[in-house]
Amino acid sequence: MNGMKVLISPLSWGFGHAGRMIPLAMELERRGCEVVFAADAPLTEMIVRELPGIKTVEIPGLRIRYSRYLPQYVSIFLQLPVIVASAVREHATLRRLAKELDPMVIISDNRFGFCHKKIFSVYVTHQVRIAFPAFLAFLEPLAAWMHRMIISRYDLCLVPDYRGSENLSGRLSHGGRLPANVAFIGPLSRFGVAGTEPFPPCRMKSGPLSPCRTKSEPLSPCRTKSEPLSLSRAKSEPLQPDTGAPPSSLAQPYACLILSGPEPQRSLLLRKVSESLREFPLAVLSATPLNTPLPSGQAIHLLTGAETGTMRQVITGASMVIARTGYTSVMELVSLGMGAVLIPTPGQTEQEYLGRHLDGRYGFITMNQNRLERLASVILPEHKKE
Repeated sequence: MNGMKVLISPLSWGFGHAGRMIPLAMELERRGCEVVFAADAPLTEMIVRELPGIKTVEIPGLRIRYSRYLPQYVSIFLQLPVIVASAVREHATLRRLAKELDPMVIISDNRFGFCHKKIFSVYVTHQVRIAFPAFLAFLEPLAAWMHRMIISRYDLCLVPDYRGSENLSGRLSHGGRLPANVAFIGPLSRFGVAGTEPFPPCRMKSGPLSPCRTKSEPLSPCRTKSEPLSLSRAKSEPLQPDTGAPPSSLAQPYACLILSGPEPQRSLLLRKVSESLREFPLAVLSATPLNTPLPSGQAIHLLTGAETGTMRQVITGASMVIARTGYTSVMELVSLGMGAVLIPTPGQTEQEYLGRHLDGRYGFITMNQNRLERLASVILPEHKKE
């Protein structure tokens, strides 16, 4: 593979698609390939930060905005003409890039139009079958057929999950008819995958998110019923709003919120989590600056655009991790052996399905964004009195 030029382009709906392409790019570079990323400006900034010296090309991206009131599948449906137009535009962009860069391989992470008849094209997705809300479930076979037609235009389709019954994506990529060009490659994570087992033991420092299995036990959809999680305020200097302080400044113990996804749901999640854990220190990891001020009256430490090493320290040092049910976040937490409280974006059917699929498995607990009282209920009673 020495000298092979590979062009990678992730979907620009969020930072997750770019995040999971980073370990793939690192492996390709290790094997001697020349990797070029094609993405919009916010994603290229993240990629350059994680992969210094890598070549990038800025191309237009598609930005989906979620509604504060409408179900997200309705918001996406209303933006279908924009999505289709974007696929046509990105195919034209690819033809131009193919002439300029002359890649031998093209890798598209969920970009429908990023394939080329004369260049080996790879499609990456964890969602071969697109999840629909229950009352529209009868349309899933039609959507699956349409997606198979898109996948068939590529030479290879990579699914970042395991093939067997122990998997992360559930029926999104298992249990149905798969295109002939599908290959399962295991989860992709910037943090790597520990050990040789399908999933490393999930762990939290105590309580409901403690290890759900040991090395001698098979994977099982279980959640231990051990003592509640302690998130009491430490007897140290409280956290202050910040964008770059080292992890050593975090008060112990603390909860970690991985803040992802589009607005306005991102700000809503921060506000609701802050309201539920107002008495306890909170470390917030965000890929981009916040659109709203930090909630007042709470010890909150904000880290914006943190590097992978810092993220690892903050996540693994937390007593409890809270995150959206974005598939990249799930893969990264699993690779660290960390359980978490998963909060699906309301109305986003893929995340809602993953929340149901992962609830009680591999150290994950799923909660509804509008019912986060349980976050505080896992605090030890003696710490509630402090």
